[in-house]
Amino acid sequence: MRVHWARAPLMAKLARLLAWCAGALVALLVMLAVLVALFDWNLAKPWLSGQLSGLLAREIRVDGPISLSWSLAPATPQGEVSWLPQLHFTARDLQIGNPEWAHSADHLVRASLLDLHFSPLPLLRWHWHITDMQVSGLDLVMERVDDRRKNWRFSDQPRSRWSFDIHRIGFDHALIRYVDQPLDLDLRFDARPLGPEATRTAEGRDVPPALVLQAGVSGHYGDAPLKGQLRGGPLPDLLNEGSVYPLRAQGEVGEVLTRIEGNLINPHQLRQADLKITLSGDSLDRLYAATGVPLPATRAFSTQGQLSITRVDTETKAWDWRYAHFTGKVGESDFAGDAHYYRGPPKNRLSVTAHADLLRLEDYVPAAGQRNQGGRSQGEDRVLPQKPAQPQRWARLDAEIDLKAHRVQLRGGMDWQNASTLIRLQDQVLTAAPLRFTMAGGSGQGELTLDGRQSEIRSRLQLQLQGVQVRQLFPRLEKLDASFGKLDGQATLSGSGNSVAAVLASADGRIKADLSQGTISQFILEAAGLNLANAVFAKMYRDQQVKLLCGAADVTIKDGLAQVRHGILNTEDAAIDITGQVDLGREALALNVYPRTKQVRILSLRTPLYVRGSFAKPDIGASKEGLAARAGAAAALALVAPVAAVIPLITPGQKIPDDCAPHVAAETR
Repeated sequence: MRVHWARAPLMAKLARLLAWCAGALVALLVMLAVLVALFDWNLAKPWLSGQLSGLLAREIRVDGPISLSWSLAPATPQGEVSWLPQLHFTARDLQIGNPEWAHSADHLVRASLLDLHFSPLPLLRWHWHITDMQVSGLDLVMERVDDRRKNWRFSDQPRSRWSFDIHRIGFDHALIRYVDQPLDLDLRFDARPLGPEATRTAEGRDVPPALVLQAGVSGHYGDAPLKGQLRGGPLPDLLNEGSVYPLRAQGEVGEVLTRIEGNLINPHQLRQADLKITLSGDSLDRLYAATGVPLPATRAFSTQGQLSITRVDTETKAWDWRYAHFTGKVGESDFAGDAHYYRGPPKNRLSVTAHADLLRLEDYVPAAGQRNQGGRSQGEDRVLPQKPAQPQRWARLDAEIDLKAHRVQLRGGMDWQNASTLIRLQDQVLTAAPLRFTMAGGSGQGELTLDGRQSEIRSRLQLQLQGVQVRQLFPRLEKLDASFGKLDGQATLSGSGNSVAAVLASADGRIKADLSQGTISQFILEAAGLNLANAVFAKMYRDQQVKLLCGAADVTIKDGLAQVRHGILNTEDAAIDITGQVDLGREALALNVYPRTKQVRILSLRTPLYVRGSFAKPDIGASKEGLAARAGAAAALALVAPVAAVIPLITPGQKIPDDCAPHVAAETR
């Protein structure tokens, strides 16, 4: 009983203490509420601005009036009304400055009017719950130097103590600039809402909202200027944690027309983007400004695929790009495959697996005389590509490209089939090895090396051919009743220069080829030798097949001058010798073709042929001196004795070995 009577006064005292504390708290809240409602906050504006400027380490200035009052929370989109009171803050001519390290502008925010509804209780746990925000004359400049230094964060700690979520942002027109130094990105948005939904955040964070915001975009990404139009989701979803922000945009990035459609995952701290992307332009090398991937100058291209961009980590500022299931065209060539691009220190890395049904060399290495899309000539008197590569760009990237092509169309109507190679770029040295292909029933292999570690690229090409069927090599010969032999050859070339034309102008090397036995139309040989009577007779009555004994070519190249050391086509009836040279630097031809008969020919105007002119405009014909001499002699003899006029047109046969060993070409007969 004593214990009971002792405890009663203690419990009563405790109850009175709690009641007094509760009363004091209620009184304090009432006083605070009255203070908020009745106090003229403009009197405290200088003091508040100074305190906030010191606390946030940046200038906070309000040049117009401010007010703070109580209000009820706005109704939700479903019509629900919250009866809990909120604070209602308004300020006119507001400016929030930047920290000292930010250099994009002198302010983070400028606004002619800021009207804000927020809940006071979440502030106790360092959280801003903003149910409604109205902004007029918004000028927002956001700058990111790294994950700690973002000018919209007010702390230099790894993770800010403050968090926020915004339910609704109302605006009529907003100028927004976003500068991201690690991405080398500077974008300006001139934004307007398309409807009332543009101001309200999506209800479900896992489902992207509708496209309700439009903006004109300008700026640059890397070295590429950017200009276009976009549509996006509600503005609050750009700022809130965990949002999925839908995006659709089109415009020009550098000189590449770009269309994207997809979602930004958590754009507030962007870590991932899933986009469908379409690119097109007049040359693949236009992509370098935005991607940092050195690609060749080509014909017009287009490509589309699924692009996924993921942030690897915040420390190295690295990003992982995956371009999946892409397809496209360059000129008339097609391609498809998958690409993985790691963009970040210490060096960008590219890995590609690609295949093509048709790959045309002239699409990827256009001739110098071909016209570009603007219709301007790039040198009509030149054929070899002269646009220089830029090997200094190779230093930013290591790459590995596994390439396969069902058909590779070379110039001159020649094709490779089932071609494959592994292209590597490592420390500014590009190699394509092994290079394998089939060609006209035969096979080929080789390798290419381009060393870009100096101002001029050093090139080396090795190529071998085995068992190439001549009849398949030249499809036009399929119409002839003939069976041709097989061709074996090898080539080794080296040179220096940053374009195909420059490399060949300085090239050194050797080309050798051997042609095995077969048959060829007698008419072709007779017409080539200008044996007019025999050619007509053979074509009309007996176009026999002539046995092809062999063929051979040996060409040496020194300082861009290709000298034909030995060239012969030997048959059972005649031999044709080829001599002369080709100037690869000047793209000039100076070749002579000497036919030599093994049998007596009557009514023959046999004379050497010549090949002169340029690669673009070759001139092929018969030696006028030889024809004139034979015709003049025949005319003179005709005046003396008509029968004797045929004597100059008779070509006696020669004893010519049946092999293709080197020999001295006979004089013109």
